[in-house]
Amino acid sequence: MNRVGIEKINIYGSSLCLEQKELAQARGRDPEKVLRDFYIDTRSLNPPYEDTVTMGANAAKPILTEEDKKSIGLIIVGTEGSVDFGKPISTNIQNLLGLPNTIRSYETKHACYSGVAALDAAINWIASGLNKGKKALVIASDFSRKHLGFDHEFVLGGSAAAVLISETPKILEYETAKKGSYSSDVYDTFRPTARVEMGNNEVSLYSYQEGVEGAYMQYLEQLDGPIDFETYFQWNIYHMPFPGMALLGHRVVCKVGGLRKKSEIEESFARKVLPSLHFARRVGSTYGASNFVGLCGLLASADVHDGDRVGFFSYGSGFMGEFYSGIILPGAKKQLLDMRIDKALDLRRQVTVTEYERIEELRDSAIEAQNYIPDFSVAEDWYAKHYEGKGFLVLKEVKDYYRKYEWS
Repeated sequence: MNRVGIEKINIYGSSLCLEQKELAQARGRDPEKVLRDFYIDTRSLNPPYEDTVTMGANAAKPILTEEDKKSIGLIIVGTEGSVDFGKPISTNIQNLLGLPNTIRSYETKHACYSGVAALDAAINWIASGLNKGKKALVIASDFSRKHLGFDHEFVLGGSAAAVLISETPKILEYETAKKGSYSSDVYDTFRPTARVEMGNNEVSLYSYQEGVEGAYMQYLEQLDGPIDFETYFQWNIYHMPFPGMALLGHRVVCKVGGLRKKSEIEESFARKVLPSLHFARRVGSTYGASNFVGLCGLLASADVHDGDRVGFFSYGSGFMGEFYSGIILPGAKKQLLDMRIDKALDLRRQVTVTEYERIEELRDSAIEAQNYIPDFSVAEDWYAKHYEGKGFLVLKEVKDYYRKYEWS
């Protein structure tokens, strides 16, 4: 069986952001309590000329050399925010990135599990040897819908992650024989139409906990014998519909592992999990990109060592839970820092609550529009200041449902 893991990785958090404190004040909420509850400091916001296609391509472009492009034999994009119910956005991104035509291309959907579903397919393809030396490009790209004035407005956001998977990993090698899965049929959070997002917070919390425990217990069954949770995993990364949910996930796993006291669990969380929230706290909800954003955050902010084992938990409403693991490789931290993700997020423009509300209304009006020309003047002509001449992909127009993109 081939080695398989992450050779390159990058995340894209769009170009606008909203301070969580300002939103809390505008909605009459205690800003400090909102920050404590959700672990989100700022949330990313897409201008009207960005969508899941542009985000995915903008995440992938910086990591791909011309040689990389020639070596890719598979592209899979996980999303619950596709722009078409038939045509996969993987084909848009394949063309826009200049990838070969002799390539397999498709899209995966399973709420926030979509990114890891794509990852699973890529791992299995390479581990089996059927890739014949080719690499896989896995992309997860999503953003929230408009929820102005609702309580869950504080857990919104968006981002995209691009991951180059190969048999010559340089960042993380997956332990392919160690994986636990757990699934059930529930309506916790779902999108019955392209415009409507429904959810039951209580059901979602219980389903998430059930998914963590069920998947982790099956993961343990794949091991040769009992483990000491605290020493077996140096780090843990959880799906973060909002970063604060990582604490809930870790509490469940800690209790299975024998940690019962609140103080023990909080200390373990601060030491093993909190660093993975580094970027999630800046972009908000990360949907299918969650595990990748968590890995980037861990590498960027923690004192990681070669050979450290990372335990991952991925969750998708509906629901699907998966627990798996990987080993950090030499040079991983330097390679991640070279992507300068923090710098890219620093360059985002902070919008006012009024600007945010207008942009959300504009984005909402574009969903399923037959004809649409984005407003490139929003946020004081931000396009001219940040995009023009910088080589970002943007949506130019929608004409009779045909979407036209261009590099700025």
